[in-house]
Amino acid sequence: MLEQIIENIIQQIRKEVVKPGMDRVPLNYLLSCNIPDSIKHFFDQEVELWIREESQKISDSDRFDYELPEVQMLLDKIFDILKQNVTFHINQFNRLLERAIKLEANYLIRPHQTLTQFLFKDSFVITTIEVYDMLKYFDKFQYYKDALTEYFNKKYLREISQTQFEELIAGIDAQVFANNPVETALQTIKIINNFINEGRETASDRMTPRILSMIFRDRNLDQFATLMEREQQEGTTEISMSELEQILRTGKTLRELRETVTPKTAIMDTLADIEEEKPAVEVESISVSEQVEMPVEETVEEFEEEEEEEEIPVTTQTATTTVEEKLSAAEQLANVVGEKMKGDHLEDLHNLIRPKQRKKFIKKIFSKNEQQYMEFIGILNQTPSWKNASILIDSYFYQNGVNPYSKEALEFSDLVYNRYYPKDISINKGEEFK
Repeated sequence: MLEQIIENIIQQIRKEVVKPGMDRVPLNYLLSCNIPDSIKHFFDQEVELWIREESQKISDSDRFDYELPEVQMLLDKIFDILKQNVTFHINQFNRLLERAIKLEANYLIRPHQTLTQFLFKDSFVITTIEVYDMLKYFDKFQYYKDALTEYFNKKYLREISQTQFEELIAGIDAQVFANNPVETALQTIKIINNFINEGRETASDRMTPRILSMIFRDRNLDQFATLMEREQQEGTTEISMSELEQILRTGKTLRELRETVTPKTAIMDTLADIEEEKPAVEVESISVSEQVEMPVEETVEEFEEEEEEEEIPVTTQTATTTVEEKLSAAEQLANVVGEKMKGDHLEDLHNLIRPKQRKKFIKKIFSKNEQQYMEFIGILNQTPSWKNASILIDSYFYQNGVNPYSKEALEFSDLVYNRYYPKDISINKGEEFK
């Protein structure tokens, strides 16, 4: 269900944004489109990330003093102009849009897990400034940001470990749901259901017990999660908001309730907005452990292998040769793969994954299990569409505890994506500003 909802939302936004003949999507145009604010927010923050990366490249230079106030003022103006004129190639837009929708869905359903993975994808300890920057990607459940900001300020924290963050985010929700757990749970479900309705043909207040269980389990509402799992076992396929309220208040399943309780009408419209209510959190009372040492990752000596480059056919026509010389290596590879994709043929992933990448994926994603890697690549090679391949990858990451936002996971996903859309190979190579 959720996969189809996500796909429907993606298609709706593409239809709204991408017009016939459009090959680039300007950020300013995107921000003016009639699409969810969260998606606008994601693309805006993606550009802000590009700016921070470009700024860091400049600051890292030791040739000139870029910290001079007048230089900083000029740089700020330059980056402001760049942002006002930035555009996304249509392929880049499509890939980022898919990531944006999946990130929002994951965050709404499992905020504890998603925030932890997204923030600590590259390091066990990060600065609180990095936390502030990454939280800008999310515009729902504002109380997380408010409580985290207050905690950092009161404790004068400059950095935080993953363990501390997990304890902190759990402590925040423990307080938010403490006073009126049923009412707060229903308010939370309302926010999530509004997102799901964006991908439905007809609005509804019904959700599957599986999704509801994930929502409650992530927030440590174990009693509610157990009730949803019982509903699954009893064969319940969907639960309305009024039914959910009865289940949560009584602790009984629908089958048990039908024997004693008269069904109530829908309560969606009468629920208060959790964003407007702004749940209060006493951050001083949240207990967080002292800074812990970063886990030492086992180091494995890696030997570089020489990679055989596939020869790119060169035409004798001068004009064509000139164009080919201007193409990046990624674009040339895209052309080669594109030529090989005749009819229904898709390039073998074993041919697309370089030896160095293969070693990295086996170590970081497949826990050094080469057989598991080979089997999974074999399954992907038999998968006819990116949509199905994406579901397989997401499921594998989730079931095996792989952080989907880590560099290796994103690289692996992009590489498989490029198997189905070979002309998109060059979209993730850092050529952000045009």
